[in-house]
Formats: sequence, C-alpha cells, structure tokens
Amino acid sequence: MRQLTTCVPGVKLQLPATYNIYTSIIPLRRGFGLTGLKNLGNTCYMNSILQCLSNTSHLQDFCVSNEYKKHISRQNKTNGQVIEEVAALIKELWNGQYKCVASRDLRYIVGQYQKTFRGVDQQDSHEFLTILMDWLHSDLQTIKVRRRANSELAWEKSWLEFTKSQESMILHLFYGQIKSTVKCVTCSKESATYECFSNLSMELPPNANLCQLNQCMDLYFSGEKIYGWNCPKCNTKRDAIKKLDISKLPPILVVHLKRFYADPSNSGGYVKKQNYVQFPLDNLEMKPYLARVESMSSTPKTFRLYAVSNHYGTMEGGHYTAFCKSAKYDRWFKFDDQVVSPLESSNVVSSAAYILFYTWLPPLKGTC
Repeated sequence: MRQLTTCVPGVKLQLPATYNIYTSIIPLRRGFGLTGLKNLGNTCYMNSILQCLSNTSHLQDFCVSNEYKKHISRQNKTNGQVIEEVAALIKELWNGQYKCVASRDLRYIVGQYQKTFRGVDQQDSHEFLTILMDWLHSDLQTIKVRRRANSELAWEKSWLEFTKSQESMILHLFYGQIKSTVKCVTCSKESATYECFSNLSMELPPNANLCQLNQCMDLYFSGEKIYGWNCPKCNTKRDAIKKLDISKLPPILVVHLKRFYADPSNSGGYVKKQNYVQFPLDNLEMKPYLARVESMSSTPKTFRLYAVSNHYGTMEGGHYTAFCKSAKYDRWFKFDDQVVSPLESSNVVSSAAYILFYTWLPPLKGTC
C-alpha cells in the first residue's frame, strides 16, 4: 500500500494512503470504526470518551498499526497496561467484525488504578478523560528530547520540567501550555507562570441561555482582577490583573464546557447548567487567545470539530453519548453505547454538548 507522511511536532508518522471506497454507501450495522460499546452498568461516560478517542484518526492509526508497542514505558504507575487495553479496544472497534464489543478489560484496569471507576455508579466523562490522558501519556513517555543549551525561554523551561525531557505521542497530540500573567495595576510589573494542559475548562456566561463558544473563550482569556497580590517591585500588596494566554497550542484542542457547579441553595449539591452553546464545526479561530510567542509560530491556528461528548439529563439521572465525524466515511455518526447510527451535521450542535474535540491535523482516511 502506498504510504503518506505527515508530521506531528516531534513525531514523524507514516500514514496509509486514502481509500476511495464507502464514500456513498454507509453500512448501518457493521463497519470499520462503526462498532458500538456495551454499557456495563452506567459506563456510558466511559463509552462516550472512548468513541471520541477512537475517532481521533492519528491515535487510531497509532494503535491499529501497533506503533504504540515501540514506545511503552514499564517504569510508571500503570506499567503500560492502560495503553495496551486502550489499543486493544480501538483495534476491536476498527476491525469491522462486530456490531458492538465490551470494554471489560479496560474497565478492570482503570478501576485498579482509580477506585472511582470500579463500581457501577455514573461518573463524569471529563474527569475520566483527564485521568486517562495522564495515564496514556505516562504509559508512552519514552521519546527522549534533547535540551537546548543555554535556553532562556521561560515557557520552554517549564515545558521541559513537565516532561522531564521525555515526551509521548499523547503529549504531541493533546497537550498544550497556558501562560498566566499577573500585572500590577500600580507599577505594571508583570510575573508569568506556565502550566501544561490536556483540555481547557470553560465557564459558561452567567444568565445566558444561549451563547457562542467564543463568548466562553473570551470569558476564559479576558483576565480578572485580583486583590492583595504581593508585587515584587512595589514590595507591598497591590491590586493586579491576571490574564491567561495559550503559549503552546496542541494539534488536538479539547474544550470542556463547565456545566456542573456547586449550588449553595441546594445544600452545596451539584447542579447542571443547561445553556445552549453554539460552536463551529469548522474554522474555530484560536489566534486571538495566543501568547505572542505562539502567535508568531508556524503552527496552524484554525481548528475543525471532529467529536463531541454529550451529557443528557441532570446530576440525578443522566446519560452520555458521542457524536463523531468518521475520517473513513467523511460523515458524522451518533455513538449511543452499543447503537451506532448516521447523524446529520446539522444535529451535531445541541444543548447536550459537554466536551468538544477540535483539530488542525489532516484527517487520515482508510487507516483500518
């Protein structure tokens, strides 16, 4: 088979050439990547995230091609077991043989390392995703990176401290970096810190039943006033402005909409915000939210949506599904546990959207 080459920062990938089959006829019962996941007792939160990751075409190819086996680390807490089970499951989802499969082995492994995921209680898909990303990165953290001699760049030093000069395919795809700048309103002295992320959690605008994703972005990145900051130049407590910017933009940008919050009027219990957030399927422009060093880089700044983790209902009774755009069939599908069905693109945006998966990477077609 003819091979195509593409690059993710720090990694060179060999990708199968695009297939020209299944462009008009979509199999409804079985098909490559159209396999459902059985609900093992309130595991819809897990199924939703796993289908989004399965439709992350570069990760899917990394697993199906067995490339991941070259990079497994046995020197960490999870001993490489999480990536092995995730890869095995993605292979089953993409072999085209089954209408649905069960993720029992993966569920058992994640339950061994995080007791929250052991029982049959409903859990939060965002919490599961965040922990899973950290495990997968750790399981594959074997790519050695040479430190640049005499580097004076603060963001780069912070990045190397986080990675300990060893990176992973997961890091190259999903992880970025936030710059947090605090500026004294009296003397304009600035102090900056850096923090890595695998997803961004966005507050929803208050008192807005309908809002745009860029309004959530503006709220997150616009800055906030803080009081009593110890200004190193004034040598006293001052009011200051804290501003966030993205100093390193990942190829895959995951955006979490913070729908759940503690409500004092509900004895501190969590309540769900039902805001309808409108978000673009194409052309999500991130340049306005970048730090200067990243805005001047050659990294693409415009993203397209390829997956959504949805939550329906309330804290007391809810259900998770996934909407994913298959790179193989170039169309959207709904993944509702064991049931997979075609989805019109006009129905992707809904009030149930909870986690959005965007990318600037070219889709890989026919990678099964």
